[in-house]
Amino acid sequence: IQSCCVPLCFNSKKKQPYLLFHSFPNDESMKRCWIWAIRRDEGAAFTVRKGSTFVCAMHFTEDEDRALPSRFSWNNWGDQIQICNNNGM
Repeated sequence: IQSCCVPLCFNSKKKQPYLLFHSFPNDESMKRCWIWAIRRDEGAAFTVRKGSTFVCAMHFTEDEDRALPSRFSWNNWGDQIQICNNNGM
C-alpha cells in the first residue's frame, strides 16, 4: 500500500484511494531537495527506496507539477515557502 513518508502525514492509498502518490525523482540533486523539503534525513530510520517511498499530492501545489513538495503542516500548508539550492539545503 502506498503511503506518504512526510512526517505528520498519515495519508495512504488505503485511506485516500483517489489521492496521487509521487515517487522521488531519479535526479540526485532533486532527490536531496525533496528530502530536505520534507524535513527528513536519509539513514537507518529513513531511506528512499524506488517504488516504495512516496510523497502524497497534498504536499504539492497545482502549479508545481511535482517540482518540489512545499505544503506541510509546519509551514501552514504553503504560506511560508522554502528554497532549495540543489545541494539539499
